[in-house]
Amino acid sequence: MGSIDGRLSRLEGRLSGIDAETEADEKLRRERAIVRMILDEFARLKASGQMGDLLERAVHNVTAAQYADLGKENYGYIAEGWIETLREWTRLDWMVKAGRNGPPDA
Repeated sequence: MGSIDGRLSRLEGRLSGIDAETEADEKLRRERAIVRMILDEFARLKASGQMGDLLERAVHNVTAAQYADLGKENYGYIAEGWIETLREWTRLDWMVKAGRNGPPDA
């Protein structure tokens, strides 16, 4: 009986590891989708001849569209978090999460 309990415990441990990997994969998938939206909005702003910090403006536009139901204060808070995160990304972060060598150029 002890042998079965040990096997069940090991199996449960493996399953929790798989669950953690699945959650991490899902988080990365969502993050990549948001970054693609931001980069698309950046490209749209750039093509329209906009000036200034286009990355910041793109983040604000995307969060306003995606989180409008949360209210301006809340999506503004989300936007500021994304802007801070993107400014801290290394070249490796940009490569893994956005498929590019660095932030977009204005």
